[in-house]
Amino acid sequence: MIAFLMISFFVLLALGVPIAVSLGLSSILGILFIGGSNMVTVGQRVFEGMNSFALLAIPLYTFAGLVMGKGGIARRIINFCYSIAGYVIGGLAHVNVLASMVFAGISGSAAADTAGVSGLLMPEMVKKKYSKEFTVAVTAISSTIGIIIPPSIPMVVLGGILGVSTGKLFLGGIIPGIILGIAQMIVSYFVAKKEGVPKEEGKIQFKPILVALKESFLAILMPFIIIGSIMSGIVSPTEAGVIAVVYGLIVGGLVYKELKWEDIKIAMLETAKTCGKIFIIIGAAALYTKLLTTAGFHIFVRDFLLSISTNPTVILLIILLIILIVTTFMESIATLTLLMPVLFPVTQAVGIDPTVFCVLVVVCIGVGLVTPPVGMCLYIACDLMDLDIIPATKALLPFIFATLICILLFILFPGLILWPASFI
Repeated sequence: MIAFLMISFFVLLALGVPIAVSLGLSSILGILFIGGSNMVTVGQRVFEGMNSFALLAIPLYTFAGLVMGKGGIARRIINFCYSIAGYVIGGLAHVNVLASMVFAGISGSAAADTAGVSGLLMPEMVKKKYSKEFTVAVTAISSTIGIIIPPSIPMVVLGGILGVSTGKLFLGGIIPGIILGIAQMIVSYFVAKKEGVPKEEGKIQFKPILVALKESFLAILMPFIIIGSIMSGIVSPTEAGVIAVVYGLIVGGLVYKELKWEDIKIAMLETAKTCGKIFIIIGAAALYTKLLTTAGFHIFVRDFLLSISTNPTVILLIILLIILIVTTFMESIATLTLLMPVLFPVTQAVGIDPTVFCVLVVVCIGVGLVTPPVGMCLYIACDLMDLDIIPATKALLPFIFATLICILLFILFPGLILWPASFI
């Protein structure tokens, strides 16, 4: 059964069949030709995989991010970040990273960040003599912070399928997200210096910062409202998503008056499309992993990994390496829903903290978003700049290396993840 499921799945993927269809079709074929389950339970298992209160946060945060992006929020965030970091070497690259860090607290999606905040900066960067390769690289890598700093759609998915506290995952991603942003700005500084990017005229002044802060205050306040409400225990992460939606509609529509009814309809349609794809994958993967589990695949994986080592750090490194490899050719949500139910029990067997593990997995997923052949954020950024993937990937290498160093740092010092998470 295990061999049939895996072979049929990868054959269908190789033929270009969408991943959700590949998962569902290989599962149904396995039941029909080999057995191990009943066709009557197929619909029930798919429904059970999607029937989670935690997963309800996905459409809420997706819609909130789109509303905030269309309501003039992104432009104000960029202006504020420019007032802080626009006048140093590689200024616009730093603004790109800072804006992504702020927008990360709104959207929870790396793709939305790439197409939204960072996309607005790319033409200006090229105009200011930044190379297209550098522009695409910093845009793509900075957008991955969107799934690390809360709210985070992959963290919601992990919380839903593994039963881990989504609130702890959200808080656990704060410090890693900030450290990754700082690392990206350090790399940007040296790359800009090497490329001879001209420094912006002027200097950082307190008054322009205050003016920009005043204009963007309500936009910047939203992440603090979300995180603060979760930390205080007033609301759950899912309920905080409702607050984010209402807040975005009020700020964009009534305060800034830039959000129109047509924008809301477009945001609703995009949310439905995005979340429809995500939930179909989650449901199909739930059926697929149930069949694998029934066949004992998780026991085989556990015994195999524990035969290599029982050291928690070694096991963690092996699993994260698997995630890094798989995410280069598989979509992030599919990777989570397929692998985590199998790999998570292994981490629990050796005593790895679930919050630390899940946050590190999300960071690794971020690397997959900027590495070919599937790197979605890389493709979006390249498309915006009309640039080939190969030179863009070369420009990304120092940023990816810095991210890997950060992953090792988080493994060595798990308190960077656990300390914020301990507040709930």
